[in-house]
Amino acid sequence: MRHRYFNGRIKVFSKNKYINTTRYIKIVSILGFIIILLALNIIINSHSPNVYGFSIYKMYPWYFWILIIMAIFIGQIILMYNAISKYETNTWHIGFLMIIISNLILLFMPIIKGYFIHGREDVLTHVGYMIDIENNHNIGSNAYPMLHIIGFTLKSFSGISYNDITMFLPLFYSLLYIFSWYILGKYVFKNKRDIFIMLAFSSILLLGSKNVMLSPNGQAILFVPFFLYIFFKSRLPKKAVPYSILLIILSFFIIFSHPLVTILLTITILLSDFTMYLNNKNPEIKIKKSTNLLSIMVCSFLVWSSYLHILAYSLENIMYTLMSTDGGSSEFGRYQTSLSSVHISLLEIVGMVLSIYGPYLLLSVLSAICIIYIIAFRKKDNIKVNYYHKLSILGWMLLVFFSLLLFLLNDQFGFVRVYSYSIFFSVILIAYSIGIFLRRSSDKRNSNLKFLMAISSVLILITGLSTYSLFLSPAILKIDQQTPESEFSAMKTFYKVKENSYPVLERGTVNYRVHNAIYGISASKKKGITRENQVIDHFGYDNNSSLSYSYKKSYLLISYIGRNQDQNLLPKFEDRWSFNYSDFMHLDNDVGVTKIYSDKFSDVYIISP
Repeated sequence: MRHRYFNGRIKVFSKNKYINTTRYIKIVSILGFIIILLALNIIINSHSPNVYGFSIYKMYPWYFWILIIMAIFIGQIILMYNAISKYETNTWHIGFLMIIISNLILLFMPIIKGYFIHGREDVLTHVGYMIDIENNHNIGSNAYPMLHIIGFTLKSFSGISYNDITMFLPLFYSLLYIFSWYILGKYVFKNKRDIFIMLAFSSILLLGSKNVMLSPNGQAILFVPFFLYIFFKSRLPKKAVPYSILLIILSFFIIFSHPLVTILLTITILLSDFTMYLNNKNPEIKIKKSTNLLSIMVCSFLVWSSYLHILAYSLENIMYTLMSTDGGSSEFGRYQTSLSSVHISLLEIVGMVLSIYGPYLLLSVLSAICIIYIIAFRKKDNIKVNYYHKLSILGWMLLVFFSLLLFLLNDQFGFVRVYSYSIFFSVILIAYSIGIFLRRSSDKRNSNLKFLMAISSVLILITGLSTYSLFLSPAILKIDQQTPESEFSAMKTFYKVKENSYPVLERGTVNYRVHNAIYGISASKKKGITRENQVIDHFGYDNNSSLSYSYKKSYLLISYIGRNQDQNLLPKFEDRWSFNYSDFMHLDNDVGVTKIYSDKFSDVYIISP
């Protein structure tokens, strides 16, 4: 306690105005863990059968997902409190732990729901690559074998099935991603409070399906924070040799993981050297050039990768669109055409954009505000922008600019693939800028509280949107990626008894992907099962009375997904459906079509002209 005298009276003050806030943080922490226990209780008491659902979000009540979002948000609030508080406490550990536990619940959802495989498209083909390595003992023409080698190695040493590996590997990489941000932050940020700001943003599962589904691109991106940590450590003059050796090893790891991430990391290293050149006039840290590393990465990549021509084609397409008078196809143009063909309100369009791209857009808006703030107040408040801050600004601006070019002028290479990489620059940029603002207004208690409320609003929006876009669902115009065991069993039986000379048509079941996951890529190529072969819309019943008039003798595979996909993805746009329920009723009564197999998920027909 301390005393002050005013007009002869003694006024009593606590040691500091914030002394009781620690107690409030403990109360909030208890509330957060109670919320987590409530969410776990819902999971334990949920007895929904393990059947396919178009959205994992509908497999639990809506308030379950709200509880998870609230738990993450409370953890973020605790981290942000530690960032603005004048006194250091260890309560940030509680907030970080709360976020980790909540994220684990989300990451484990496919396993909790008993998914056989979490993936219906590329994931099945990646399982096929693992089977090829097991059967042939080589990687063949595999362009990014590292993930498949890891999967095969895990199965060989642990006995875990490839099905389970497809769900455990993304979980491991997502946790590595979060903890790598922590060690990267400890190295990059000299002020401990900036680390708390960074953790509040970086611990959100921002990368969507890349966090929960197996893919070389996704797992390579999740590895980037650890790579950057080793890279920055290896650039220092002292004790750099062990990190330099490790960095070279990791460079080969990245090259064999995914070519696009290799290109983006190479650009990051080039930007690092360019930033160091700009920083030479007033260097706060001495950093070595990356010439040798760049030479190794570029040469190895050019020798190994066949992916460069795809990017080169995209750049060629952009230049052609810029120079031509009639323009060219683009992702933006495709969206514009789709929207113009349906009647949809502006509010619905905004909602759809936020559902699909919301976390990225909010991070970009916040990043842009941070850059404007730094530019506007740099001279006035004598703001010092260090090497890492400059690198994050340059990196974010370059990637966003290139992503916009891809979006507006190209339809061959998805802009989100590049845009998602800008997250790494955004997180560092935002944490640095917010830290500078807080130190600038450290004597303004009310200003800090208002700022905390504003940042909290952004955090809960990003957390909510990222949670609801973590798994593919109709909300983002996708279907859940579960491949049920019954579908696998049905397809195994089908492959054993089918007549190889008959072509296979499909609706809802991706025949060649499932064949990849059962027998491997090489076996699928030998049998000529290498692509989708979709049946014609409405089974041709708008022109003919029987499907047999449209095809020679063929198999027709129809899954539960095929019967219900349009109705779940486009419930308000029946005129856009490729198949109606009446089409399937007509099919079952078609004299030219015979059903030879049926279960709850799959149906197999023979079309007989």
